[in-house]
Amino acid sequence: MAYIINGETISDQVIEDEFESIKEHYLNAGEAVCCDRDEEFMAYARENVVNRVLMEQASVAKFGEVADAAVDAKFNQIVSEHGGETAFYENTGFNRGDELMLRRKVKSSLMVDRFLEAELGDESDPTDDELKAFYEEHIDQYKTDVQVQTNQLFIEPTSHEAAKDTYETLCRARGEILDGADFIELAAQHSGLEKEEVQMGYIRQGENMPEIESVVFSMRPGEVSPILATPFGFHLFQVTGRKEPEPIPMEQIQDLEHTYLVQRREKNIAIIIERLTNEGSVEEVTEAE
Repeated sequence: MAYIINGETISDQVIEDEFESIKEHYLNAGEAVCCDRDEEFMAYARENVVNRVLMEQASVAKFGEVADAAVDAKFNQIVSEHGGETAFYENTGFNRGDELMLRRKVKSSLMVDRFLEAELGDESDPTDDELKAFYEEHIDQYKTDVQVQTNQLFIEPTSHEAAKDTYETLCRARGEILDGADFIELAAQHSGLEKEEVQMGYIRQGENMPEIESVVFSMRPGEVSPILATPFGFHLFQVTGRKEPEPIPMEQIQDLEHTYLVQRREKNIAIIIERLTNEGSVEEVTEAE
């Protein structure tokens, strides 16, 4: 599908190029980009293109076209920052045949930037009250992680044949613990570790294997886990304590002001785009039209 935006036709190819750019961005970020996300990425592509064209048009209407000399200067600056043409194309993955496309992107960026600068005006620093309100509104993002205090009985089988015996040993130990035996003493006895090594202390999610965390973080203090097999051996866990998330004091959050400014800017840009959309005409059409 193509678009006609305030009388300007935007071809399918422009949407497709944006779609491929978005997929590449997510791929470089280490995310899955398989075909089941194509619909999601295409929606992003259409939204990005429409919003960009609306701002480009508004920029030209307000300031006129961007001079070729300004585009040349910005493009050359970008190339220079990469250490020259050869390094630029090696570092970015583009080739010299992409220069026309890259210059179009630079021109678009210049148009959008000058428009937003004029529309957003002086983006002043937030007041203490504004930061406090933002902190309280997003308090769930500024809490400590759940932590569980854990003891572990771990045995690594010496061979594949020994795995059955190891498992049965842990079964018996688990039964004894459930009947009241001391976990740490049994763990030290069966694993050969010192008592201090059996006690893992408080752990946070992300510090251990997912298969272990899915068990221990679902347990309550005092509970003993089922026997868990991992590539390293057999495990038995006991949770002895749990710390629920608590708000981090506002003064300890180093990036709070930066996050506030980014989100405020994004919100204001969204308001501008909504205004341009309501004032203009955005029509989705087939390429043939």
